[in-house]
Amino acid sequence: MAVITRRRFVQSAALAGAAPAMIPGRAADAPPNVLFVTVDQMRGDCMASLGHPNARTPNLDRMAREGVLCANGFASGPVCVPTRKSCFAGLHPHEHGSLTNNDGEKLDFEGTLLEYFAKRGYRTGWVGKNHTYANEALERLDKADIRSREPFRAYNGYVPPHWHSDVYWPEEDCFPHVNTESAVAFIEQGPATDPFFLHVSYFDPHPPYMAPARYSSRYSSADMALPDEVAPIALSERLDRFSRAMGFDRLDREDLTETMRYYYAQIEWGVDRPLGRLLRALEANGMADNTVVVLTADHGDFMGDYGMVRKGMFLYDSLLHVPMIWRAPGRIAEGLRAASLTQSVDLFPTLAELTGGDVPQGLSGRSMAAHLRGEAADGPERAIFTSAAYGDLAAGVLPADMAPDDIAAKPRHTRVLSPTMRPQHRTKMARTREWKLILNETEAPELYRIGGRPRERANVAAASEHAAVRKRLERRLEQWWRW
Repeated sequence: MAVITRRRFVQSAALAGAAPAMIPGRAADAPPNVLFVTVDQMRGDCMASLGHPNARTPNLDRMAREGVLCANGFASGPVCVPTRKSCFAGLHPHEHGSLTNNDGEKLDFEGTLLEYFAKRGYRTGWVGKNHTYANEALERLDKADIRSREPFRAYNGYVPPHWHSDVYWPEEDCFPHVNTESAVAFIEQGPATDPFFLHVSYFDPHPPYMAPARYSSRYSSADMALPDEVAPIALSERLDRFSRAMGFDRLDREDLTETMRYYYAQIEWGVDRPLGRLLRALEANGMADNTVVVLTADHGDFMGDYGMVRKGMFLYDSLLHVPMIWRAPGRIAEGLRAASLTQSVDLFPTLAELTGGDVPQGLSGRSMAAHLRGEAADGPERAIFTSAAYGDLAAGVLPADMAPDDIAAKPRHTRVLSPTMRPQHRTKMARTREWKLILNETEAPELYRIGGRPRERANVAAASEHAAVRKRLERRLEQWWRW
């Protein structure tokens, strides 16, 4: 597939067509609001309602009970920028031009989700982390309250990649609270007759893994359930090199479980609790029944898988499987757990249809509205696709070489991640419910039989009995993105 430039996309997108066609029983002058919540680096299995033994997520679980939990939701990329741009452009990373965090330009306003709702007369707002749009684009919104992360999260050369600690600022000064109150103010301040589109972008549970002591103390390292042991080399040599360079091969059980308990405390504090505040604000202002709420993450976290934490330029489910929860009373099902495969590029067309608008031409995603209503399901051959890039990690970048010269030196994870974020080589993935194929320009192919397992366990690309599956998925990847 050829790269779609921003100019071509804008020219082809038919934005802001006819007035929204509302569902029966709703006033024509009351189109639904949209509350779009993005969290950073949250795995798709980190919910108590999914049976996760470490998670405490009452508000996420409530939203799933009142709406639809997409059990097979996937990010369009394994790191922030590619996925966030895919959410708002409705395009895959190789189409919008950012295959890594260090690749491509930020989005313009035109031809994106923000312009789509602005042209339909929505009051528009953005609160929290950006990593998506050029500053000039956000200046066109009714409200833009942008933050990245609190200064107390700064690293130094002696901080290990799995660093965790208690938050030592007052909670009311921390961004989970500040961003939420800013979002609530936007919800409350607008005229009741004007619909709004609000994106609330939280930093958590992105590392460093931190939460206030009143949350972290509720989680015990001894209670953390570690995933089954699978060595990185069982997947790929590139993952093994990365793991050793980050020093993950030297982590013991206590290192991992201590990091895990902070990660899950951070989800409760920085994701679940703020979501509850937003839902209560909608209820208090009489907007709960006329607001489409969607929550997702830009990517996941290894968090114990393969003895690792954090992220990297890899197309494994640990990093791509993310929460995707919808709540829209009267417009979608209630209490449905949808099994269909969906990903970030589907958000734009789905929001367009759920709010009664026309789905623009030129988007790469598909609307999931019928699936959310329980009216459609996918067959076993339905596939999702991901495009990304990676840089070479020099052979000398190993733990012994990573000791800092002084406390102000760059931390180990930065010195390892930076070269791997260079868009030197391309990688792509096709995934069905049963199989996953990953192709890399400089590495051997990777084929995994998923079959309901929580993660990839062994690369079977060389197994002759799976040759037909591999060939079939190779053809599909070639048709999707030809190198």
